Amino acid sequence: MRLILVTVMAISVGMAGLASEPAKIGFDDLADPAARAFVDPYLEMEPERLNDLRTVVRIDARLEADLSPEVRQRLEARRDVARQSLTESGFDIDELLTQRWKVAEKRRRALIATNPVLEGAEVEIAGYLIPTESSADGRAIGYLVPVVGMCSHIPAPPPNELVRVHYDSAVMKETMYMPVRLSGTLRTENNDETIHLLDGKVRMLSLWRLDTLSVTPMAAPRFTSAPSVPRDPLRASDLDHPNANLN
Repeated sequence: MRLILVTVMAISVGMAGLASEPAKIGFDDLADPAARAFVDPYLEMEPERLNDLRTVVRIDARLEADLSPEVRQRLEARRDVARQSLTESGFDIDELLTQRWKVAEKRRRALIATNPVLEGAEVEIAGYLIPTESSADGRAIGYLVPVVGMCSHIPAPPPNELVRVHYDSAVMKETMYMPVRLSGTLRTENNDETIHLLDGKVRMLSLWRLDTLSVTPMAAPRFTSAPSVPRDPLRASDLDHPNANLN
């Protein structure tokens, strides 16, 4: 299904270019669908079993230290209980632990891989605009997000769904979380900056830049975001490889 959608999008973008009409896209189109097409065995686990797997990982790590016989025995007993629970539920513990770095890398790629179809495309996209500053050429700079409150009260979208926008500030007031529909040229651009929002400083990692041709304020928008991609199979402290930094 995703392959069909990507093909349709490619045709739409191509036709849009020929007709000088921007292709209408959503935030879920910004990420590379191929990078998100993978099997994640951890998502199929119930919370209790996932906690058991965390327990196994943590205790195995602690057992590598120099511990007293009493502490070691207590930890091994806890680990054995967790392993038994996983085994009785039909999970192959060794296989799950073997896959953890591979899955962590795939999840990392799912958060940073951009859709190659949209590179240099003329697009139209709706969202909430977070104004920040002005660029050297005098144009305003902001970020377009799919949900009001994102980056302030709600975590920022992944880098491949966060759009850094260059626009003409004269067309609208500098209002936080202004619902807008933007059209312009979309390109990949790696940007990492810290901005001031309602709750203080926030780091913004974006992989898209939109040079806008038009900014249209909206009254009652209905925006959607791509399904959330977990940032690691278990937890960052338990599983995420130190070299697989998602931020």
